[in-house]
Amino acid sequence: MTDTPAGRAAAPDPDRLLAYVADLELEVDRLRRQGRFIERNAAETLTKILRLCTAPAPGGPLPALAEIETTARELVEVVRDLHDPPGYHPAHDQVVAVAVRPLVEQVFRWQQRLTGTRGVALRLALEADHIEWFPARLRHVLNNLFAHALAHRDPGAAEPWVSVGLRAAGAGYELRLSDNGTWVPAGEERQVLDLFYRSAPARAAGLGAGLAVVRLLVEQSGGTMTAAPGEGRGAEFVLTLPRYDLLDYLEVPDPRT
Repeated sequence: MTDTPAGRAAAPDPDRLLAYVADLELEVDRLRRQGRFIERNAAETLTKILRLCTAPAPGGPLPALAEIETTARELVEVVRDLHDPPGYHPAHDQVVAVAVRPLVEQVFRWQQRLTGTRGVALRLALEADHIEWFPARLRHVLNNLFAHALAHRDPGAAEPWVSVGLRAAGAGYELRLSDNGTWVPAGEERQVLDLFYRSAPARAAGLGAGLAVVRLLVEQSGGTMTAAPGEGRGAEFVLTLPRYDLLDYLEVPDPRT
């Protein structure tokens, strides 16, 4: 902790502030997309339930209850995935022990719903059950990486998949995400992590800030991120995440001041 004149608070760390602002911006975007999806999905589900409860003709038989139950359970699954674990919100900005598997599966399910890609399989190779990290930041990292992988899936692949690997590495963790989709066009490899970059045909979808923001969050947290073509096809992203102590958010007073 640096010395500051009496009565004046220390200036905020600009790097930490930048990552915090990015977290909040991503959270606003996530909630906006989530709200639009819920509104559309709830309307479609309720319309379907009402249709199933109406006989096709006066006096005709009603559909089986099993169809109504299946439709209702699909909506229940959506509502269940709305639940965020304690300590998640980025405003807390503190380290917690994050259960990796349920978070990865929840974020992947949401991206499948948003992109209509239920046919893509999730493969997990997790050597650690928990990591001590920022839960909101980790969710945003996964959210953007999954969004990129699903947007660049290969329509010709017989069995499309996305793989997530996690292992302890030195003083931190190595998070590896790969897929069997498509890679960027030749000559654009160095731009894939740049702000506003989007590879064709995804350029029409808007500004490509997702991967650049992921790199920002990782680097401002003391980690690194690299992108390269996967083995044979697709992309592979390798992130190194520093390990934090659960009490790192506490500031210990400097006895010299």
